[in-house]
Amino acid sequence: MNLTCHHNSSELQNIEHIQDTNAGKMIWFLFLLPFLLMNGGCQVTANRRPVFNGRPFELVSEDTPVGSIVFTIDATDEDLNDILTYGITGADSFYFSCNQSSGETTLVLQLDFEVKQSHSIIQTVFDGLELVQRVFIVQVTDCNDNAPVFYGLPYAVEIPENMPLDSVICNVTAEDYDNEKLIPVTITIEEVIPSSDTDLFYIKDLSDKAPKTANIRLNGTLDFNRKSTFYQLILNATDLGGPLHNTFIYQSTTAYVSVKVVDVPDLDPEFIGAPYMSSIYEHSPLGQSVVTVSAIDGDRGIRDDIFYYIKSSPMSDLFNISINGEISVAGDIDREALLEDGEQIILQVVAQEKNLNIHGQNATANTSVTIRIMDINDNKPQFYNCDVTDCDFTKGPVDSFFGEIEEHSSVRVPVANLTITAHDPDKDQNGAFYLYLRGKDSDCFTVSPQRITNTGMVQILVKDSAAIDYERVHQMEVEVVANDTGLVNDCCSFAFVTIDLIDINDHTPKFDDATYKLKIEEHSPGGSVLGTITATDPDSGDYGKITYSLLPESILNLFQVNSISGTITVVNGDLLDRERTPFYYATLRAQDGMNATGTTLLEIELLDINDCTPVAIGVYNIFVKENIDDVSIQLEATDNDEPGNNNSMIEYEIEPSEFSGNFTINVTTGLITSLGPLDREAIDVSEIGRIILTVKLYDLGIPSLSSYVNVTINVEDLNDNGPIFNKAEYTFFVNESTPGANIGNVKARDKDQTELNNRISFSISQGGSGNFIIRGQREALGQYIGILTLSDPYLQLDYEQQTNYTLIIEAEDNGVDSTNTANATVIVQVLDLNDEPPFIDPSSLKDIFIFENQTGEPQNIATLNATDPDTIHDLEFQQLSMSCFKNEKDVGSICYDWLWLAPNGQLFVNHTEDVDYEVCDHMVMLLRVEDKLTLIGNRYSQNVSQKVVIGDVNDNAPEFLDLKDAFVVVPETAFITTEVASVKAEDKDSGENAALSFSINKVEFIFSNGETQQLGNIFSITTTTEDGIYTGSIRVANNLDRTFKGQYEVTVIVKDGGQPSLSASRSLTIFTIDESYRVVLRFSKSVDELTDNSPAIISQLSIATGSTVFVAGIESAGASKRAIRAGDQSIMTVYCVYTNGTAITPIELNRIIQSNSEVLGALLRLGLYVIGPEDPIIQDDNKMFLGIIAGLAAFIVVVIIIMVSTIVCMRKSHSRKIRAIKASKAAKALPGEMTQGVEAIPGTNIFNAEGANPILNVDLDLGFDLSSSSSDNTSVNSDYDQILARENPIYQFSKDETSSSRDSGHGEEPLAAALNDRQNMSFSNTALDTTDL
Repeated sequence: MNLTCHHNSSELQNIEHIQDTNAGKMIWFLFLLPFLLMNGGCQVTANRRPVFNGRPFELVSEDTPVGSIVFTIDATDEDLNDILTYGITGADSFYFSCNQSSGETTLVLQLDFEVKQSHSIIQTVFDGLELVQRVFIVQVTDCNDNAPVFYGLPYAVEIPENMPLDSVICNVTAEDYDNEKLIPVTITIEEVIPSSDTDLFYIKDLSDKAPKTANIRLNGTLDFNRKSTFYQLILNATDLGGPLHNTFIYQSTTAYVSVKVVDVPDLDPEFIGAPYMSSIYEHSPLGQSVVTVSAIDGDRGIRDDIFYYIKSSPMSDLFNISINGEISVAGDIDREALLEDGEQIILQVVAQEKNLNIHGQNATANTSVTIRIMDINDNKPQFYNCDVTDCDFTKGPVDSFFGEIEEHSSVRVPVANLTITAHDPDKDQNGAFYLYLRGKDSDCFTVSPQRITNTGMVQILVKDSAAIDYERVHQMEVEVVANDTGLVNDCCSFAFVTIDLIDINDHTPKFDDATYKLKIEEHSPGGSVLGTITATDPDSGDYGKITYSLLPESILNLFQVNSISGTITVVNGDLLDRERTPFYYATLRAQDGMNATGTTLLEIELLDINDCTPVAIGVYNIFVKENIDDVSIQLEATDNDEPGNNNSMIEYEIEPSEFSGNFTINVTTGLITSLGPLDREAIDVSEIGRIILTVKLYDLGIPSLSSYVNVTINVEDLNDNGPIFNKAEYTFFVNESTPGANIGNVKARDKDQTELNNRISFSISQGGSGNFIIRGQREALGQYIGILTLSDPYLQLDYEQQTNYTLIIEAEDNGVDSTNTANATVIVQVLDLNDEPPFIDPSSLKDIFIFENQTGEPQNIATLNATDPDTIHDLEFQQLSMSCFKNEKDVGSICYDWLWLAPNGQLFVNHTEDVDYEVCDHMVMLLRVEDKLTLIGNRYSQNVSQKVVIGDVNDNAPEFLDLKDAFVVVPETAFITTEVASVKAEDKDSGENAALSFSINKVEFIFSNGETQQLGNIFSITTTTEDGIYTGSIRVANNLDRTFKGQYEVTVIVKDGGQPSLSASRSLTIFTIDESYRVVLRFSKSVDELTDNSPAIISQLSIATGSTVFVAGIESAGASKRAIRAGDQSIMTVYCVYTNGTAITPIELNRIIQSNSEVLGALLRLGLYVIGPEDPIIQDDNKMFLGIIAGLAAFIVVVIIIMVSTIVCMRKSHSRKIRAIKASKAAKALPGEMTQGVEAIPGTNIFNAEGANPILNVDLDLGFDLSSSSSDNTSVNSDYDQILARENPIYQFSKDETSSSRDSGHGEEPLAAALNDRQNMSFSNTALDTTDL
């Protein structure tokens, strides 16, 4: 308020007189003041405060561009000529910039709803005289500016191949930071790699709340061997959409889930090359290897160890199998015992994995192994008493035989009734043996035949007919020897033959020849004539009548003779088999009528015909390694036709076939040899490496007979072929900045036919710098592709870092015994895109040091450097924000204009004189660089910070901190080194400039009567520091005089360590408590008990009084001679001192304790019964009753005084109102031109309108106070005040402070307050037309 007065000296004297009167007279002066001002020519002018308009908050979208106007400060001032200046302050004001003239406030730093949802600033408006403020809230509204975020990346799981359908593979969680993280996102499977298994997985949401958690489930079956062993799922999380930059968009994020399929043992092993066939000679030595079986684990990813065992065999204990599958001889093998089994043994072999399968069972596979037993000459011939056509050789052999023959039988006549069959069980030529006779009569007979193969009938023939004479010997003996010349030891068998001689008639019919040789082809039909043989008998009649018959009877099944003509014919040609019996011997008997006989020997030779087909011996199934050029196979065959002629001569011929040209065969010996190395890869894959040669066996008979035998040659695969790329060099093109780009595919093949040798794996052997990865995939048998991609789904190539890559791709097969590799060159050309952001050279961002309080023009302190990998760029430095710090704490935007960053990167100190270390010790500028020529991608560099450190100069003197407590010393309890007071100080400087030390300048005692006395070194001071605050501890240095009444005035000086040093001083008062405040407490306890109870006693006294209790001493009542009753045992002397320097007297302490029943009870229990030297605490009931009466009397007196005062005050109020009415009448008497345009007179403005006279010729007691109503000060924006009070407690505090300042000063006349303190008075009540005092 500006007050300008023009008045005469007499009026000034009156005003001075009024100021000297009491408060009552001042009230009368307030009513007279308007008239005095008008009569004296006094003029009053008032400044009106600006007023804010509009609501105190604004809603701003977080995507509002920097530089946009977000709100405008709207204020009005009724003083039309006042120029309003607008501004903003507060913790969040650095986000905005205010135009001081228009109030338009623009955004300078991007808002982010997710970081901070509201910003509190203080709007200011200044009219040149007064500054008005209000709290303004900028509420940030959300927009769809955040893409969903996946938690827990990366996602990588391993799952077993037998995972059940609908099993959970893994859980994924995604969240959208928009909408306060309350809106769930939608998670889908965007792609599955490989694409052939797109439907193998699906995703299922677990909840509809944010953050969204879903699990990925299996939608099909896995198979480690037949399907992919690795899957990559591309997940997409998409929000529900929302506005961004006035466009409704959806935000999405991609994540990758790597699923590795782990093989489980669910498949049985598999035999390689099954079924197996092999040959071995009987009686092979123990341990001899026969054949090796091999099996592999069907689970290709496990490769479990496999062991083998023989499950079944027709004859046990003949073979063993090792753990590696090698079958060897374990017992003696006899081919002859296996004739019923076809001379072979079929083993059932089991391959079993070492570990159980997933079902807890053994994983096994069965195969058959056929072992053909080949013959050796291990048996000697034996004799059997049976016919050759019907003989059971399982019965035991016979070594004694009996036969008969007529005397003088012709030479080569067989002994009759003798059936001897010789048999050798060995096969083919091993079963051939020779026969001869020995013994005493061996010269008279001969054996026929002399050589037998396998089985034949043995006949004893007459050799010396004359020697066979019944009249000389009736019985003859020979021994037949069967000799197997192939055996060295135990080669022979023996048969003892006893021959009985038959007496005959001497005149017998006689044949012309003793022996007749007949020939006929084997298998001649019945009735075929061999010839006619006749005998003569000189006898006549019936005695000379000759009848013919054949002996022995066994021959009659084959041949017969006409008893009359002597013609010999065939009976059954089917039995005539030269291969079984080439010669037959029969006796042709001619019998006369007297039964005299004559005989001749018939030697019937069966002529060979070509009736036997050549037959191969054994089975031919061999295994050879490929690339071997000396393969040989010896074929063996037999033809049972007569040896030595064309019917039994065998020749060999290989039938034409695909691979017959690779072999040759010796026509006569049957030896097959290879013409060159065998190549497994030349064989069709479907044949599994088998070459089957069909060999024709044919004899030279007419017509020729033939048979065929298959020779199977199993060519085992070797890893003799390496991988071959279809091209030696590949060139691929890929755009830079493409995440996880697919580069291209390379192809390679391996001609080996087994997967063990033709499986190809790819690797990058050179180049790429870890940026690439290649993954193999099988296309067909021996054909693989290598899929070349970037090594990480998020990896991108950068043309600016490298324009091309040369990779050496290595393809390696997985051979069992060896590996082969091949290389191909891949050139990856990176296509350049203008996508590189600029970057600031980190070496130019070193901390910069400047000193505070410098003067002069803006100073260039550094030049920042930035580059852009792109070849063409236009760079511009941009300052984003400025952060100010003091002791690592943010101090707001106080330094926002101290630095200036030029577009070319030069950094200047803008206002050197404003740089103040004490308010900000370092600044951090957030800046970036923009490439204005960037076409795609981010045109801005990473935000970087440039730190500017402000150096301190010693420009601040130490400052004492405010003391809240008064210091008190009780001389009686203050011993030397006792702390009696302390001071604290700090220095806004740093380092040595802020290192402080305290000293005592002087000590002065001020007595209670006002006198002073200078004292010596009765106090000392020590300096300590903590967190930059220095404390000076004032301690007692000498004994204090307890008789002094008053206070100590101690002057303390603090100095810093700067050059030059700065200092400050402060005086502090230490109050003394004299002996008049000593309180004597009497207890019924002993000194020791009182000492033990002293902490509890002090606690109770502190609770009751709220003071600090000092114990001056504890002594025995008897020793002190102050016992006032017999119960006294000990005395405690205490002082009860308040922090303001006052203490409690014994009487006051007595009253306080009696008014607190809890404390009183506790002290009584501790033994207290007297306070003070005389008066006990415990009073009787009469004294208590008297105290109550005295209190009531005092209360009545006080009520009477108050009533009298009220009556006096009402009278004065009535007098003031009467004088105000008189002043109103005087005002109306003034001329109109003097009142026009003049503000209403305070105190009378509601009565000066025409027709508003309140008097109406009667005494009027107005009955109400004319001061302005409190409603005048009520803001129309009270609702907003409540909102701002909740948002910012500082706002409420400022309002309360304003209210309290208006309510202060009551009891002082308004005019006196106005005259005494003009600058402190201001009124914002716009309801009044004038300043109402």
